[in-house]
Amino acid sequence: MGGQAVQQFPIDDRITDWVVESRHEPLTSVMHMVTAMGDTLPLTLVVIGVFVVAWLSNRIDLASMIVVGSLSGYILMMILKLLFSRDRPPVEDRLIDVGGAAFPSGHAMLSTVVYGLTAVVAFRVFPRVRERAVALVWLPILVLLIGVSRVYLGVHWASDVLFGWLFGLIWLAVCLFGHAQIVRRPALLRMGTKHATGRPGQPSSPADQGTSSPS
Repeated sequence: MGGQAVQQFPIDDRITDWVVESRHEPLTSVMHMVTAMGDTLPLTLVVIGVFVVAWLSNRIDLASMIVVGSLSGYILMMILKLLFSRDRPPVEDRLIDVGGAAFPSGHAMLSTVVYGLTAVVAFRVFPRVRERAVALVWLPILVLLIGVSRVYLGVHWASDVLFGWLFGLIWLAVCLFGHAQIVRRPALLRMGTKHATGRPGQPSSPADQGTSSPS
């Protein structure tokens, strides 16, 4: 059962009216292509591709992060839509046929999560990307354009998109924090083991002397 419907803000109506009056070609065709980059299929293919790259690079942690982060982000987005239950702009203002609740914009939120995690994985896996991090700037630009396209095509209010970006950034930060804690814990355990088994300047026990580490 959905929550109480949340109405759009007065500025949402003004922005949508201005956008509808300003539409023209070839911008409309471009916006159709841009918005497709935030559809479920392209985002799923991106997640699968990044998962494979991270796995082949022996970064199972990063491979797991983008899958778990994207899936959980999708679930969170559906819960938020159910809770807020905001109606979309009028049908006559829409250039594409969509259904479901408007708030937050799933395209804006999930593209922020998926393309954000993609940028993180690329930065950590490829040394050349780390040397030229500016090459990743096209990803946030794409996320911004996807959000703008949803308003242009009349399927979202501007505030749907703004909060979609916000929720996406929050969830992206949660994913990165969770990943950092999971990766950090084994390192702390190894450090604790070293401190417990031997300290600088302390002679080894006979049992330690009789063993050797794998070569």
